[in-house]
Amino acid sequence: MTFQEMGLSDAVLRALEEAGFSEPTPIQEQVIPLQIGHNDVIGQAQTGTGKTAAFGIPLIERLSPRQRDDGKHTTDALILTPTRELASQVSEELRKIGLYKSLSVVTIYGGVSIEQQVRTLRRRTNIIVGTPGRVLDHLSRGTINLSGVRHFVLDEADEMLDMGFIEDIQTIMQSLPEKRQILLFSATMSPEIDRIAAKYMSQPSTVSVSNSNILVPRISQWLYKVKSWERFEGLCRILSFHRPELALIFCQTKRDVDELYRQLHERGYKAEALHGDYSQHQRDQVMQKFRNHELDLLIATDLAARGIDSKLDMVVNYNVPENPETYVHRIGRTGRAGREGLAITFVSQEDYRQLYAIEKLIKIRLQYRDLPTREELKSHRLDFLQMRIEEGIQDAESADYVELAAKLLENGSPIEMLATTLRVAGDSLSPQISVDRQHELNSENTGAEYGMVRFFLSGGRTIGLMAGDVVRTVTQHTKIPGAEVGKIMLQNDFSFVEVPETWARHLLESLPSFSFRGNEISVKPARAREKVARFRDFRNNNNQRSRRPQRRYSNG
Repeated sequence: MTFQEMGLSDAVLRALEEAGFSEPTPIQEQVIPLQIGHNDVIGQAQTGTGKTAAFGIPLIERLSPRQRDDGKHTTDALILTPTRELASQVSEELRKIGLYKSLSVVTIYGGVSIEQQVRTLRRRTNIIVGTPGRVLDHLSRGTINLSGVRHFVLDEADEMLDMGFIEDIQTIMQSLPEKRQILLFSATMSPEIDRIAAKYMSQPSTVSVSNSNILVPRISQWLYKVKSWERFEGLCRILSFHRPELALIFCQTKRDVDELYRQLHERGYKAEALHGDYSQHQRDQVMQKFRNHELDLLIATDLAARGIDSKLDMVVNYNVPENPETYVHRIGRTGRAGREGLAITFVSQEDYRQLYAIEKLIKIRLQYRDLPTREELKSHRLDFLQMRIEEGIQDAESADYVELAAKLLENGSPIEMLATTLRVAGDSLSPQISVDRQHELNSENTGAEYGMVRFFLSGGRTIGLMAGDVVRTVTQHTKIPGAEVGKIMLQNDFSFVEVPETWARHLLESLPSFSFRGNEISVKPARAREKVARFRDFRNNNNQRSRRPQRRYSNG
């Protein structure tokens, strides 16, 4: 079925064509005729399936500016969304669809001046799109009147319920007139949603686009098995290999977001962070950068990322979500509008329970993949460099470098000059490409844990050095938190300590040596050996589920 076959007006068809709508998605094909036919509708579909247009097209089609008997305009439709960002996105799409109809769309949400919203609401308002809290605030103030609402939409109902909006939603719905059409959209269904439908909806028609049908064709879902302290280096390898133009990285906590932002920022990535502690002004600034593609990576919590709807190349689950429905919401933000998407999930041993629940929900057995090796990253970098050069050969700006090239060739052979130029150019690429140089400090046969760098200390038990002394020295002379210090191995005349790769260069620069009981102890990167000595491990019984590696003490 085409949009033309749905009997839509010329004004709506023209707007759809200009907005890039070519043919209906499955959810649009089913919902639009039902909504035009005055049915209440329950739509089960995740974000990215075209559900905004599914309810927006028939809404715009059926509405026209009208006045009450007293000559004042009335509100025809109310749409509730869980977040400010989603409210703005829904409003923007409705304006595109209604470009050639004289309809007013007003967006209301918290964090901005309510007085400005009040002034806007005094003018003609056909459609209100808002968050539950702010809509309820306007209701209590008497600045909006829902008595004329004929169409009510709950968008992403499951997220609103997760955010604790159930009482606000019920209060708002009780303010609606008896005769109205209700449309409820949710990625997942729950008993709470079923109760709302049973109480407020009239014989609703149900449309379901299954998760398996949504996710499989467009989104590649890859799992990477890592230890908890390996996640960051694994992430850098993934970013190096895929070089996403725009990626969203999910963390469990605000602390995790801040820490990951710091690490990525130190490596030179164009990244920003977003979580609940950010003010509305800060949030707006970050989101503006995100929409304008002024950054490559956005690190966020689930709550902060709700409503983000952009053309993402990649979604990364830095931590496996506790709720399987959250996984569906997260990865549904990539692979939109017919594009291919990639969803990366890092899995540790303690995550298997959540992973099983996710696979049960989406009815797919997810497969593990190996992280790119250093050799693969190096080859990928060279391929990328070759591609850039080949693309630039025809670039007019390349002519500016002809004179410089001639001068360079006077100082050496063409092969040597070209090789040197390529090396310099390769080193200047984005951090996604050059990050593997971090591994120079961690030769793979030093015996260090993956993601860690092993350092040699020129002192040991003979001078009374103990594991606590090593940790205390590292934390006092560097910015490395004690929790980040890894395995410690004490021998008679020397010792080893491991720190995450993200801290390795900092340790090398900040602690070349230190004094202990009158002895000068040098600190150097451990040398590679063909055989690594076996040390007996003594695991710290505390913090078994911590983000750092368990510290191991050795007696030889």
